[in-house]
Amino acid sequence: MPAPYSTFPDPDLSPLAERLDSRCEEHALPALRLAPAALVEGLPARLLHQALAGVRADEGSVWLAQETPAVLVPVWNNGPDAARFVGSFRLPSTQGITGSVFTSGLAACESEVCFHQRQNRDLDRSLEVLTWVMLAVPLKFAGAVRGVITAVRLIRLRDLPGLTHVPESAADFPPGFTPPAAFSVADLAAMETTAAGVGRLIQHRLTTWVLGTEE
Repeated sequence: MPAPYSTFPDPDLSPLAERLDSRCEEHALPALRLAPAALVEGLPARLLHQALAGVRADEGSVWLAQETPAVLVPVWNNGPDAARFVGSFRLPSTQGITGSVFTSGLAACESEVCFHQRQNRDLDRSLEVLTWVMLAVPLKFAGAVRGVITAVRLIRLRDLPGLTHVPESAADFPPGFTPPAAFSVADLAAMETTAAGVGRLIQHRLTTWVLGTEE
């Protein structure tokens, strides 16, 4: 947002902007490698909680890229199974809808995700859930796409009475079962706005680390 009054760039400070951006990128790399959760805790997490409640998601995650080639690691989740996979699950950036959003930089709104050919099902299997609908938006800070924010509505296998095997299509659901509703285009737009806000908050955090002004 531009200044709401007439102003001119400060000739003494303007040349420092590029240097500050460069230093923030340098600080992002060890943060992503050593303490990625520290980038999201506090205000970014509070914003995420509010946004996920607003789109009526069952839960959401922040995935940040680590290593080369990139691996996406969930560093934050607000669901009941967070302790079982946050910080430990690893998704190659070339796999799944989440990986596709990271590599392309394009948001996605998908339904029947558990049956999608692109979806990596390893996490669903370990948690005994089916990801039914998903919003996935790129998370940008420090000059690049650094991760993905996902919001999901899930089917828990324990809630499917009489199930004898993991469903391979909607026809395998028990009679009378109604899966969760799809996300809307407005929900996707809301999560894209949230990702922009979270990215700015993380960028501010990196800036305070560079300047030594963090509280």
